[in-house]
Amino acid sequence: MRGRGKSTVAALACGVGLLLTGCLGPYATPESTLPASTQSTTVSPASGGAASASKVPASNPPVTGTTGGNDPTVMPTSASVTVFYIAQGDAGTSGPALGCGDSAVAVTSATIMFTDPVEGALRTLLANHAAQIGQSGLSNALWQSSLSVDSVDRSGGTITAQLSGTLTLGGECDIPRAEQQLLRTAQQAAGAPVAIIVNGKALSDALSLK
Repeated sequence: MRGRGKSTVAALACGVGLLLTGCLGPYATPESTLPASTQSTTVSPASGGAASASKVPASNPPVTGTTGGNDPTVMPTSASVTVFYIAQGDAGTSGPALGCGDSAVAVTSATIMFTDPVEGALRTLLANHAAQIGQSGLSNALWQSSLSVDSVDRSGGTITAQLSGTLTLGGECDIPRAEQQLLRTAQQAAGAPVAIIVNGKALSDALSLK
């Protein structure tokens, strides 16, 4: 009886260990397309209004198919997504370094509905028009822009996200900030490089006009 009791305790301990390991979630595995220094930050909701909101908005319009080619998601999915904001003057401490001595920091959104993860992540990023992300200290270089995701095409082994609308930035340093927010958000969702087209122009060309 004593030996059987020890076996039972050992089995329970292993079960608990497996459960704890499972709690790490899908973002515990680093994406191969992003630097290893990328850190994910979950921003908790605030009780105030839009000016003090401290979470990524859920942004759940009616779900429509926006993908072309081989769509990996057949049915609408309900899940959180990862979007990127900027830690100004952080110099790569909290995430990958970018121009003007800043860092790109990953933030997990509330649960949203989407048929394509790239579309869902970009839609969530572009739906947030707050310049500052609550009390997190992170900033949003795209807050003045009015962009929408027209399509995500996966044909020919290439992923291309088509955006349209108005791209408005606040200064020269917002160029690398906006570029990294868009590219890293799309690539995190895709797990692969994503080409972003804005009003028919490559993202770099669209940003060079600002």
